[in-house]
Amino acid sequence: MTTSPPARSNLPLADGGAAVFPCTMLQRQLWAQSQSGRPHGLNVAMRWLVKGRLPHDVAQKALQSLVRRHECLRTAFREVDGVLRQIVLADCALKLRGIDLSALDADTARSRADEIAQGEALELMDPSAAPLLRATLLRLDSESSILLLTFHSLIADGWSIGLLVSEFHAAARAIESGTTPDLAPPDLQLADYALWEQEMLESGALDEDRRYWQRKLKGLSGTVIPGDRQPAERIGNHSEIYSILLPKSVGDAIDTFTGRHNLTLYGLAVAALGLLVHRVTGQAKIVFGSQVADRLEPTAEKLAGPTVNSITLVLPIDRHASLLTFALMAADEVREAVEHQQLPFAVVAQDVSFDATRPLHAINLVVQRSYSEVVDSGGGFSLATLPSYPAGLQWDINFYLVWRDEGWRMSCEADCDLYDEATAKSLLAAWRDTLEALVSAPERRVADLEALREGVRSIEAPAAPGRAGLQDGPREPIPLHQPARQVVRFNEHGTSTPLIVLNNRSVYYQLARALGENRPLTDIQTYHPDGPLDLSGYSFDDFATYAVRLIRWAQPNGPYVLGGHCIYGALAFEAARQLKRMGEEVSLVALFDTWAPGYRESMSPSQQRRRARQIRHRGYWNRIQQYRRGEITLKQLLWHPILRRLGGAVPEEKPTEYAFFEGRWFDEAIRTAAATHRPQPLDVDAVIFRSEEPLRGRLFDERMGWGSIVAGRLYKADIASAHFDMFQEGPADEIAAFVNPLLTAIESRRDA
Repeated sequence: MTTSPPARSNLPLADGGAAVFPCTMLQRQLWAQSQSGRPHGLNVAMRWLVKGRLPHDVAQKALQSLVRRHECLRTAFREVDGVLRQIVLADCALKLRGIDLSALDADTARSRADEIAQGEALELMDPSAAPLLRATLLRLDSESSILLLTFHSLIADGWSIGLLVSEFHAAARAIESGTTPDLAPPDLQLADYALWEQEMLESGALDEDRRYWQRKLKGLSGTVIPGDRQPAERIGNHSEIYSILLPKSVGDAIDTFTGRHNLTLYGLAVAALGLLVHRVTGQAKIVFGSQVADRLEPTAEKLAGPTVNSITLVLPIDRHASLLTFALMAADEVREAVEHQQLPFAVVAQDVSFDATRPLHAINLVVQRSYSEVVDSGGGFSLATLPSYPAGLQWDINFYLVWRDEGWRMSCEADCDLYDEATAKSLLAAWRDTLEALVSAPERRVADLEALREGVRSIEAPAAPGRAGLQDGPREPIPLHQPARQVVRFNEHGTSTPLIVLNNRSVYYQLARALGENRPLTDIQTYHPDGPLDLSGYSFDDFATYAVRLIRWAQPNGPYVLGGHCIYGALAFEAARQLKRMGEEVSLVALFDTWAPGYRESMSPSQQRRRARQIRHRGYWNRIQQYRRGEITLKQLLWHPILRRLGGAVPEEKPTEYAFFEGRWFDEAIRTAAATHRPQPLDVDAVIFRSEEPLRGRLFDERMGWGSIVAGRLYKADIASAHFDMFQEGPADEIAAFVNPLLTAIESRRDA
């Protein structure tokens, strides 16, 4: 949190002295679901194995102390004057249900305990009656029990339950020792959090997050894994969880891989699930939901109450990319979403209309270390988490990757109205295979993923990489560190399709002005701000992948209009190719004085010599003009060319700091990569803006070599400027006068 919670003064009181508070956006969303025809999936049902002696009365008193300390445990929900409110009671009794199973044999007792736990998980709660918590202690024998705690999602999430269980253990120990447990209220209560959220939304502090999600989710629909059947009505109260425990060798390999490539396990799990869903559906863009704790501020870490928020992850699939490249792109997606996690998803849902027949989060992913592992601080008993039973499902299918004492457990919870057991188990096995393939064969292509299924079971940690990246594999993709330093936005509030242009420095201000306020322009400075880097050995396609990551950072979804000056126009063209392979729409590519790579090299040797001679003559004429304008000396005009022809040393000007910061080292690297690049035809529309500087004639194609490469419409506009002056005020006006009607016509065809 960036501000302190608002004061509680002057808040109304309900009958009996209960305080009335606003609800969070999440609570309003959960309330609406509880009042709908699908109220299931709102319980958070947890269970713990109690090892040691825990008397029933001690557990009862410990739980009651938690109720006194935390307002969320004595909160009900009711509509007051048509508005949902939290009703915080001054006091509230919680009864611990006790069931003694010790007279049964061990197997029967366990079986009966499982039946009770399943029933507790599914039984609905009335949100208008506090406490929204059920507690049951199942006595197995004199030294072991099972503690069941079932919370309504309106008052708790997994994180806060972990906090409460730790406090429960400490309170029980205090009671056993004859002391009073801590009853002091925490610094932050759930009502404070709701007031803070309301203030944040009203103050505009989350407007940037709001714009991010509006851009990201515009026109999206969720990916759906086809079910084995499609019932006319789904209640959502019947789901099953299937699990796989990853061997330690797999966990070690994952840790090695994520550490080497600066990835998180969350990002890797997202990549693996995206690839799995692509394999199942064949779709080129995968969209699913996930949850984050949304406890960025230290004060929120100790809050008992639901702060969990849903985020949307969008993964375009390029089947030509390596698995490692895809994993890094998925990591970019996760980082961006997590950075904008504070805006409640309920606000996003209000802002963006979704296809009701294809929910945005039909597929969901949860990755976490268990919030409640073994709790044992020296008392007479310890608590160890047990796998939960399903409480109903809010999504079609939910994938979990959860750390427990025995290791990482992968699980798949599927709606039984939609999916057979065999389908859910096969999806789970394929998800594991895909995760293992990512860390065992990251150099393989996405398209080769099916072939990786054999042999991934016996996995070893990958060998340490050499200087060039993965041993016996491709180099690491060009790193993406701080894209915010490389992206400059103009006309941000325009509603037309943005123009995204690539360059090594920001030169597009006048073009943005000429295009007008309704045409957003995003200027991506491609050179790496942490450079210079050693980029030798990277292909032009590698640079295009790097550009695509920057483009998707700036604009997560199409339609795209791309452009670039000189060699960066060719880079924009290859970025368009990769985006189209991902299923994105690319409306137009603008090539500003860009020769097609390989155009000169495709000529005969004699043609190349004649072409080079004409360029030298033009160059000499240009130097004469520079001399006449006083820009170079007579010695530079006459003697430097002679020394070069004779093979003598020509003094070079010392590079300036300006030259370094303009990223000329990046220019050199990308030009080296372009020298061997030969673009293949691509079905995309393009426009060539040609300055007066390139020569004309038989060896200087009017379409600059793009005629056989652009398979869509190819337009050309001549601009009255020199090569490096194309974006000055006058030429920029000419470009805008040509491109604005062209883009308007493209948008009209798309909307028709």
